[in-house]
Amino acid sequence: MGSVAAAGTHCVVVRPLSGHGETVVFILAVALLIGSTAGYTILNPRNENVQKLLSYQISSFDALNRVDQSIHSALLPAVDEIIWNNNTTGGWSLIADLEKNRTPLFYKDVFWRANGEMRWQAVLPGAIDTKKVAPTAQSVHQEPGAPPPPPNAVYQGTLGQGAASYYGSGGKLPGQSAFLVVIGHAHSGVYWINQATIWVHPDPRAPFPKLTKTEALIQEGWRQVIPYSGATEFERLRGTKG
Repeated sequence: MGSVAAAGTHCVVVRPLSGHGETVVFILAVALLIGSTAGYTILNPRNENVQKLLSYQISSFDALNRVDQSIHSALLPAVDEIIWNNNTTGGWSLIADLEKNRTPLFYKDVFWRANGEMRWQAVLPGAIDTKKVAPTAQSVHQEPGAPPPPPNAVYQGTLGQGAASYYGSGGKLPGQSAFLVVIGHAHSGVYWINQATIWVHPDPRAPFPKLTKTEALIQEGWRQVIPYSGATEFERLRGTKG
């Protein structure tokens, strides 16, 4: 019975009239889809992760000269160290502390001399009361011979917003800028975590700002430095075309 059923079963294979043609059309359709997707990606890159510069911001990649780039690059890990110390101890590093730890830019070594011998001051929250004439030794460390910031300016610029600042000026090399690091810290009740911004002023002897708030810094000619790398700078420029 099984053999009879098997013998009576017929399998019919129906082939397309133009099998080769349909395969070619399918391949061309896939290639067209891939090409269209690739073309759209090239012409419309996704740059959501690349921060766009505002009018008061400059790129560290192409807006700083060689010396300023060296100083900015050294400041990035130094600021991380300062923030780490504050998170760990609750206190702020004085210039003397940074020199003792041989932190680049603050420690007077070959790198410091090669980059203009900039003088640094630490201006900490509430360092100076308006009734006091001179800064307190515990809060502000002054370089020998460096004029102290005006008391009222320091008081107004730090106490109201709980920001710690590290101010570098007096560089000796041509075209060198003044630098300002503003760290708004979590203890002030304004930030959840320590946040730092780095600012430059084209005048290497620019005075310490009256206020360290963004609007005041902009008005006094300071510009915030955005730490772009070569890759992110390329993405930013490519994303702004057209």
